[in-house]
Amino acid sequence: MTRAIIVAIAVYIAADAIFDRLLEPFGLGYLHAFGAMFVGMLAGGYLARRGFLPVALGLNLAFSALTYGVVAQMRDQPVLELIAAQHPMVSLGSFAGAALGALAGMRWRRARAAAAGPAAPV
Repeated sequence: MTRAIIVAIAVYIAADAIFDRLLEPFGLGYLHAFGAMFVGMLAGGYLARRGFLPVALGLNLAFSALTYGVVAQMRDQPVLELIAAQHPMVSLGSFAGAALGALAGMRWRRARAAAAGPAAPV
């Protein structure tokens, strides 16, 4: 599970930078975080197979809390005031990305394992 978490975070960070550069010229820069979260959690869900969904949502909650805390500190604004000023779909979109990515990764891993057939006895 630890390896899946590390991979999910690393893939998220890399995908965030890549998607930001790819989508910004088309005016779709706002989608980079959702896409990065989905791809990162897809990788983590693939590696962890099952049980990654609560961890993915926990990671997303931690990233969101850290982001809100840092931005509020930078703006010298209370965190609750910042959260109230943001559209709720911003946070819900990344939670949906985390959940969908983790579910897709887990299902993809199970489908590949089922297609490979039962493991040969050693």
